This record gives sequence, structure tokens and C-alpha cells, in this order.
Amino acid sequence: MSTPEVTPQRPIILASGSEIRKQMLGDAGIVFSVQASELNESKLKKISEEEPFQDRVIKLASAKAKVISKKNKDCYVIGSDQMCVYKDKLLNKPGNFENAVKHLSLLSGNTHYQYSGVCISLNGESVWSFSDKASLTMHNLSEEEIVSYVKADEPYQCSGSYKYESLGVNLFSKVEGSSETIQGLVLTPLLKALRELGTIP
Repeated sequence: MSTPEVTPQRPIILASGSEIRKQMLGDAGIVFSVQASELNESKLKKISEEEPFQDRVIKLASAKAKVISKKNKDCYVIGSDQMCVYKDKLLNKPGNFENAVKHLSLLSGNTHYQYSGVCISLNGESVWSFSDKASLTMHNLSEEEIVSYVKADEPYQCSGSYKYESLGVNLFSKVEGSSETIQGLVLTPLLKALRELGTIP
């Protein structure tokens, strides 16, 4: 059975190439298009290194949204960003098998944090933003368990080197916070904002 669609009063664009973000917004029934931002995230992250992580994710989410918003007048553009933080250090997406194993070995038996920020832009200006934080404690994992997981889930483009929406949920002994935050799109506050802006019922 397909999800009923909600056609917004003003077109919505998701400024992200993330498959999980597209799936989450699509599962909510929202009709939207996708234009991935080609923003240099590494450069922006370095510029904002001294700021709190919750401010940094909003700044990055806003920058992504504004890039697309300036090219698409009268559309609501959604930008989102996520940061995995362990011992006050940012862990970037692993990109490959070796880095994923390295990251999970570091997180094994320890607590880390996922920060997620989301922004809505209209005509190049931010009209709403929000950030949230989740705390995750991982089981003590053997090297064999880590290698087996990485081969199965291939989380190479995932913050934290795991897919929480997939097999990655099995890696944790304790989780405090929203699964939306962990997956990288704080959907419930976003939908509330879109309703308050009058673009969805």
C-alpha cells in the first residue's frame, strides 16, 4: 500500500543526496524534489571549528539550503547536516572499509554523540532552523563483529560508520535521543515548521 501524498502549497526542495533523508521525507508523504548541494563541507567545518557542535550543524545545514535556495525562487529548500562526535572530536564519514572499521573500533564500548541540524530557506534566506543531539553507547565489539558488520551494511557514507536504520541498530547497548536525529533528519520538528509556514496541512 503506497503512502498518500501531500502536495505542498509552495514547492519543497531537499538539498541533499542522502538516500535515508529522501526516504524519511518521502515516507511522510511529502511531495518534493531533490537538488544535492555541491558545497565544500570540509572548508566550512574548518571555519566553524571553535563553535559548539549544535551551532555548527545548523550553520552547515543553512549553507546547503541557501546555495540551492538562491537558484530556486519561491521554493522552500530544506538543508540538513549531521556530525558524529567522540571525545569532543568530529568523526567524518569513513568513505571506505578500512576507515569504517577504524571508527567502530574507536567507538566500541564507548559513548558518542550525533548532532543533527536542519534549516528551511526561502529566496536565499533562512526562515527556520533546528538542531538536536542524541547520545549512543556501543556494545564492546570484537574485531570479528566489527568487520562482519561493515561488510554487511557498507556504511561508508554514514556519520559514525553505521546505518542506524539498518543492521547498525544492533550495535548499541544504550541510546538516548530521537532516532530521527541519529539518522540525520529531525523530521518531526521539520514537519511542524512546514505546517506553521502554511505549505502543508
